Amino acid sequence: MLNAESNADMATIQRILQADPTWAAYALADLQPAFAPYCQWTVGQSDAGAGLVLLFTMLEPPILLTVGPAAAVATGLGQAQLPDQVFISAQEAHYPPLTTYYDFADRIHRMWRMIPVGPRPPVAPPLAGLVRLTLADGERLRVLYDHGGEFAPDFFDPYQLRDGIYFGVAGATGELLVAGGTHILDRQSGVAAIGNIYTRPDQRGQGYGSAIFQAISATLIEENYSNIFLNVNQRNTTARQLYQRHGFEIYCPFLEGVGIKRAT
Repeated sequence: MLNAESNADMATIQRILQADPTWAAYALADLQPAFAPYCQWTVGQSDAGAGLVLLFTMLEPPILLTVGPAAAVATGLGQAQLPDQVFISAQEAHYPPLTTYYDFADRIHRMWRMIPVGPRPPVAPPLAGLVRLTLADGERLRVLYDHGGEFAPDFFDPYQLRDGIYFGVAGATGELLVAGGTHILDRQSGVAAIGNIYTRPDQRGQGYGSAIFQAISATLIEENYSNIFLNVNQRNTTARQLYQRHGFEIYCPFLEGVGIKRAT
């Protein structure tokens, strides 16, 4: 197992991640010193090259992210200290070795990774009431996301407000009608993950989600983030079409979901 405090280990990790920085963007951002205590890095080797298994323990359940050739990922999984439950973010080729260790039952979701391509589309006029959110808005966001639904945000933690870029629109009594922001930002590597965009069910169809998405992406572009991406459920056609209208296209399919460790 490697940790990011050794210069040699950092070089190994960076080399593996930079082979596909768009897929490995979350892991690249997790190299930030603030996240070091929550990252367990395991490198696996194969004839096809090196792979990487990252266990990120800051969230619950921990995130298990895999990068590299499937055979190398399989080797890394065999060497890693795996917890009883994980939330995976894995390319499709990595799923078979993951099922050796975890039972996913019907908890797997097929996702798209999307990235901006081509010229930036025109920005719509600002939406009335659109404001930048701060750490003080954490409880209001939790109340909004608690409305739930099939595509409600899976992971939100107040630290994302402290370190990220969030926008929202409030109703007459101050409750949030819509909000969204970034899962993670890393200014040094230029990584920005757009996420947690959610409109209250009774407020949908009014252009709120589009306005929030435009505000986030425009801010990231203005602040010179170069590796911008988002994830969307493959069944969420409405969201995918919205992102495509604003210049994003599909980069690759992948899988997300909760796994329960198999008995040994």
